[in-house]
Amino acid sequence: MRPMLLRGGRVIDPAGGIDGACDVLALDGEIEAVEPAGSIAPPDGAEIIDCAGLWVLPGLIDPHVHLRDPGFPEKETIPSGLRAAAAGGFTTVAAMANTNPVDDSPEIARYMLERAAAAGASRLIPVSAVTRGLAGRELVDFTAMAAAGARLFSDDGIPIDDAAVLTRAMTRASEIGFALSLHEEDRALTGRGCCHAGAAAKRLRVAGIPPAAETDRIRRDLAIAVGSGAPVHIAHISTAAGLDLVRAARTRRAAVTCEAAPHHFTLDDSAFARFGPNAKMAPPLRSAADVAAIRAGLADGSIDMIATDHAPHDPASKRMARFGPLFAGDRDAAPLAAGDAEDLAGAANGVVGLETALGLALELVHNRAIGAPRIAELMALNPARLLRLERQGTLMPGALADITVIDPNAEWIVEPDKFRSQSRNTPFGGRRLKGIAAITIVEGRIVYRAERRK
Repeated sequence: MRPMLLRGGRVIDPAGGIDGACDVLALDGEIEAVEPAGSIAPPDGAEIIDCAGLWVLPGLIDPHVHLRDPGFPEKETIPSGLRAAAAGGFTTVAAMANTNPVDDSPEIARYMLERAAAAGASRLIPVSAVTRGLAGRELVDFTAMAAAGARLFSDDGIPIDDAAVLTRAMTRASEIGFALSLHEEDRALTGRGCCHAGAAAKRLRVAGIPPAAETDRIRRDLAIAVGSGAPVHIAHISTAAGLDLVRAARTRRAAVTCEAAPHHFTLDDSAFARFGPNAKMAPPLRSAADVAAIRAGLADGSIDMIATDHAPHDPASKRMARFGPLFAGDRDAAPLAAGDAEDLAGAANGVVGLETALGLALELVHNRAIGAPRIAELMALNPARLLRLERQGTLMPGALADITVIDPNAEWIVEPDKFRSQSRNTPFGGRRLKGIAAITIVEGRIVYRAERRK
């Protein structure tokens, strides 16, 4: 492997206390040195990358993606998902367990890791199911799954309804030192809801999902977490009230972290009236006040990390043949007939996010809601800590040479037809963004380089 020298970029590494013009030297897949710009002489045969005008960050890590492999090749495969991750600047992604078969055995975890290694793109961390078959009853073998490579445990997509099962799971997670990631949803309150219980639901005449569907379950689960002391992570938080519950639990010394998805800090429920199936997700897009609260939580540290919740779906699962023509994206759809409203409730939840997350997160920087170092915390350092990745999330010597080089000023338009992901289900098509991943490096090897933009 050739040595690599990244010259003269703005190096941003909160763990190392670095924010300034530096050179970064990588040798044998590890960070060898970070020194003031111009002070590192390139070793013989080194690949030299001019990073003037660019940001150099620890490799971005997404703690929450769905790669649909094994089981759903029409939506995504591990190779296509990891190529999308690399294009989005992510050097590592944590792939959820709701595959077919479910990732609840070492054999499935090993399959995922083998497929990832062969892809030659970003790194995959398998997320183990908490319960066998995601059925919410019998716990997986936590020790065996951790030995197979799992660094997080989650039944994401399905809440753990049985409090006794959740309590036992927290005990096991605490014993082995890994966190539980919880999908917080009271399905009795969600019902056949299509979107947030707000103005868009009323306009379209569809069933709405109240904030309590999230907050009631967060309240219960954090009460258990306070008692157990187990490390708990709240996935895709979407409500102001839910975030307040996290803050309150921390005052009671709960070991709780939480994440927010770009769609939840960028769009409110009015987007559902324009995009329909491509803005249908769980939890749903919430009110403008909730969006403001999530953005504030990202700024003040209450929210620990950004996660895409990348959820690829084929057009049939999203029922696009029927509903695509009704939701043009440039205007609100007309009220739906009763039969249409019920059918829309059956469309799959989720949007793709790996290739748009960085650009959407950088809107917060360009709008001065947060600073550039906060991006490194939210998208590299804190996800590494959640996943217990001791040699990632930093550029300190000895860390893996996982590096994301960002052009913060490159302007581009989201074109879903050009996604590396196999799926196109996004409400961001046509949106102009500022900032891209220019180069993605995994263990000293370039796995993605953006085309030059004029």
